[in-house]
Amino acid sequence: MGESRLKNYPITLKLAGKQVVVIGGGTVAERKIHNLLDTGAVINVISPVATATIQSWLATTKINWKKKYFEDDDIKDALLIVAATNERTVNQRVLKASRPHQLINVVDDPEGSNFFVPSTLHRGKLSISVSTSGASPGLAKKIVKELASKYDEDYEGYLDFLFETRRFIQKNISNLKERTELLTQLLDERFLSLTIEQQYEKRDQLINKLMLKRRDSE
Repeated sequence: MGESRLKNYPITLKLAGKQVVVIGGGTVAERKIHNLLDTGAVINVISPVATATIQSWLATTKINWKKKYFEDDDIKDALLIVAATNERTVNQRVLKASRPHQLINVVDDPEGSNFFVPSTLHRGKLSISVSTSGASPGLAKKIVKELASKYDEDYEGYLDFLFETRRFIQKNISNLKERTELLTQLLDERFLSLTIEQQYEKRDQLINKLMLKRRDSE
């Protein structure tokens, strides 16, 4: 299979407590840092200057600003690296200094990067990400914007309900076939509608009815 036909492998990373290095302190770096703020990562910013917004984050988040120019040792302990300066030569130095086991995104070199940051829609536990593998970030943002109208804020409460009910079913139903059937029935549109209408009592009655029906069939 030719390299051009290879597909990327999408994953979601848990970065809590992990070392992340962002090289650059301008508006592009600011956007990259903003997407990392709620991950719990230890974020190290390497740049002689930083935007006012980045500086405002220093007191309230796990951000360390090293007010300096990039050196190779700055990324030696990083799990994830973002080269986000406005100087291509600097970004390429970062890429050259990175090691094969490290994840690196170079904002002006998608071919040299080994990961891309997708445009993502968040609705509580629901995350919908769209990536064009660096070909057109603008298109990815456009698609996410279209998805936002379909998957609105109501999905946050809906996902919380599905999460708690799924945990209950997994804990209390030992039979794999019955468990699978119940989890499938949870996707009935009525549960979403009752969540949107805030008819929580009726929603509970419906799930209890499904549980009773299972017991009666035993």
